[in-house]
Amino acid sequence: MPPQAKALFLLLLAALWPVWQWVAARSLDASGERWGLLPVATAALLLWRQRAEPAASAPLALPAALLVLYAAAYPFLTPLPRAAIAVSAAAAALSALCFGRRLHLALWGLLLLSLPVTASLDFYLGYPLRALVGAATAALLQMNGFAVVREGTLLNWSGRLISIDAPCSGVRMLWAGLYLAFTLAAFQRLSGAKTALLVSLAVAAVLASNVLRATALFYVEAELLRPPGDWHAAVGVAVFLLAAFAVADAARRIGKRANAP
Repeated sequence: MPPQAKALFLLLLAALWPVWQWVAARSLDASGERWGLLPVATAALLLWRQRAEPAASAPLALPAALLVLYAAAYPFLTPLPRAAIAVSAAAAALSALCFGRRLHLALWGLLLLSLPVTASLDFYLGYPLRALVGAATAALLQMNGFAVVREGTLLNWSGRLISIDAPCSGVRMLWAGLYLAFTLAAFQRLSGAKTALLVSLAVAAVLASNVLRATALFYVEAELLRPPGDWHAAVGVAVFLLAAFAVADAARRIGKRANAP
């Protein structure tokens, strides 16, 4: 990055200083949001690798517009939306200065994932995802001959209620799947369209894996199977590995198609 571009980017970071203070405080408190440091480190590695392949800078209209939006909306927004706009402005500036793009989608995604979002995602998406997983699980079990119906986040099997608990919402697995997708897209140099495709496939893979987890745990909770030990954790790890493999394979196929002559 040229010295003038570095100075401009440092000025942008300084203008957004209240956001970085809030992110640091949330990442280091007792809420357990420290995983956000991982996508930051990944983004830093991506930028470090790019230093050997400098690109012509793109126009800075998008980061400037986002900075204006941040300033105008600051009094009316809570800290997390402010941080999302600030991170988007920083991602747009880095995309223009380091990659010669208006917006590097994978870099933007990694920086958004660095925000302390898991508690908010649990609050806003936890119930809808559990209901969605419950509906798909009930349909799958009905195909297997069980008279199961979903009631909210419960599965009703002949009057016996089996809960779709918070881990089965898959919020943290979704975060991990998105991190994996953005990382693979970044280091395989996928275009914005192919990155969006990979991210969509990652979301689908995570949702499907959670349905498989809820279905497998139904047999345990209904005492149709009595496996030894803590099978909740084992099933969770197994379906996450399955989802991760599916995302990695999709990235490989998309990357191979993108690099085909």
